[in-house]
Amino acid sequence: MAIGLKTGISFCDVEGQLVFLDMEADRYFGLSPAAEQSFRALLADPASPDPASDAPASPVMALIGHAQLLEMDAPAAPMPCPARASGGESLLDRLEASDHKSGAAAAIAASLTIIAMGAQLRLRSLSSIFARLRKSKDAVRDWRHAPDEALAIIAAFAASARLLRSHDQCLPRSLALAHAFVRAGLRADLFLAVRLRPFAAHCWVEHDGLIANDRAAHVDSYQPILIL
Repeated sequence: MAIGLKTGISFCDVEGQLVFLDMEADRYFGLSPAAEQSFRALLADPASPDPASDAPASPVMALIGHAQLLEMDAPAAPMPCPARASGGESLLDRLEASDHKSGAAAAIAASLTIIAMGAQLRLRSLSSIFARLRKSKDAVRDWRHAPDEALAIIAAFAASARLLRSHDQCLPRSLALAHAFVRAGLRADLFLAVRLRPFAAHCWVEHDGLIANDRAAHVDSYQPILIL
């Protein structure tokens, strides 16, 4: 018997505080100091407590019974989302140093993809949208390496900012970009991340380990909570 996170929940450690993402409920949340202490104790010693036992196990059992955070007989013990290495190259910098230009048709096509993704986010749950991205990635048998094609896709999405509002639109823009990469057979990882004081959430795409639609100085202030 093992204890693990309920399906659709991920978490990370940000500045010494645990932050959770519940994809089914589309919300971020934290724990009370006592509950976080119990959860950290479980991380340190993931051996499953006996539900019938008393004191040491009861705080963990409370997280199962009341917080709806953990479940019994899970396939694996809870693990935080790993931190990414700070810095790294942004393909936007490489794009600016190149002669890649996006035509109007490509920019319009990228804009329509972003609009469609925004509509999906209003109509469907995060969990179903993320499941679709996972399914699309799993269907790719061999990832291609095509730097010029990758830059052309990034250029089209960057140009779409002249047609669509880009502020506070990182989720639909990043999801649309990730799908564009995957449709082309190009590897794409979607990063969802958070920071504290004040709390903020952000997301971006990385292609072959390079930041595709943001700058390193910006994403370095966030801790990933989910990588797809």
